[in-house]
Amino acid sequence: MRLRPLVALKSKTGELDALCRLPESATGPTAVVDLLDSVTAERSGRLLGPLVRAAVRLALRGTPLWVDAHRLAGSGSLARQPGGPLGFLDKRVEAAVEDEYGLFAATFTALIPVVADTASERELSEVSQLLEHRPRAVVVRVRQVDAPLLDVRRRLRGIARTAGGEAARLHAIVDLGFVDTVRQARVDQVSRLSAMLVDLLGPDSTTLLAGSIPAVRTEFATTVRDRLEVTLWQEVASRVTELHYGDYGVVHPVPPRTGEPGPRNINPYLYYTIPGRTVALRRRLARDEDNKVIKGAAIAAFNDLAEELVTRSEFAGKDYSWGDRELTNCGRGGTRTAGTVPRWVAIATSHHLEHLTRHPGEGI
Repeated sequence: MRLRPLVALKSKTGELDALCRLPESATGPTAVVDLLDSVTAERSGRLLGPLVRAAVRLALRGTPLWVDAHRLAGSGSLARQPGGPLGFLDKRVEAAVEDEYGLFAATFTALIPVVADTASERELSEVSQLLEHRPRAVVVRVRQVDAPLLDVRRRLRGIARTAGGEAARLHAIVDLGFVDTVRQARVDQVSRLSAMLVDLLGPDSTTLLAGSIPAVRTEFATTVRDRLEVTLWQEVASRVTELHYGDYGVVHPVPPRTGEPGPRNINPYLYYTIPGRTVALRRRLARDEDNKVIKGAAIAAFNDLAEELVTRSEFAGKDYSWGDRELTNCGRGGTRTAGTVPRWVAIATSHHLEHLTRHPGEGI
């Protein structure tokens, strides 16, 4: 079996931009997007368009976007759409493909629904409506990895009935969220759960998902750190050989809370993926004598960061991905600038997606 990596992204500007810039011909990793309340149902919303464009691109490549709505608040405009947020997006993607490419919706799958193994009756009803509109797989995201295996199996069989009574139509994600260490007891626990899921759902069904990018950046020195999600997957996959690899790209698994205060000026940073590790770079913003950030400081600092990275041995080369071309052009003598967090995340995510495309196995 050829392992297909999975990357879990947020419905935020930078990550969606990277998805939209994927080459049209490449296969690439499976992508799952966690919907956030910053995506609104109104056409004027700044994130709905990029989200639909990303889904269209992936649908036409034959690798439809997996979409998870569990982070949406019930009061948001997307969550309040008739048929639920997934049904609303499904129709939008189908309409966009038909309008732009003249393809009938019956010739492609717009998106794949992702639900928790503890999904409510309402959520499962919305999934059932999607399946009635067009048959497709359903993805079950399991976060309670310490739950009794019999309980997880029972819940999955219930979801399978929603999906037409066939467990083979289900995929599973074992989601560990943020990991900062690899403990043997955890490996044993996850291995047992993963083996049960593979046995129940089939050999090409289950992905282990985790991420080790920290929520807070404290260092300014360039460092190379292990990607513990890779180490953990390798440990578990040595026992459950049919297990797919998944990670959270170049950001922390949990997004900041909506409205959560943060610094007005972010020190430029980048997490650059290499096999098994990440190169972490960060720069201080230049300030004047009154400690105010100097105009254009973010652009200048990121250009300096990019100049360092492109001269390092770990740099993959300007032709590796869109993000790598941007990095090259942000260096000395280049013609590009990047002065915002979404731009930095888009660049790093683009490189990460290409890395997963070229390293689908042990070299992840």
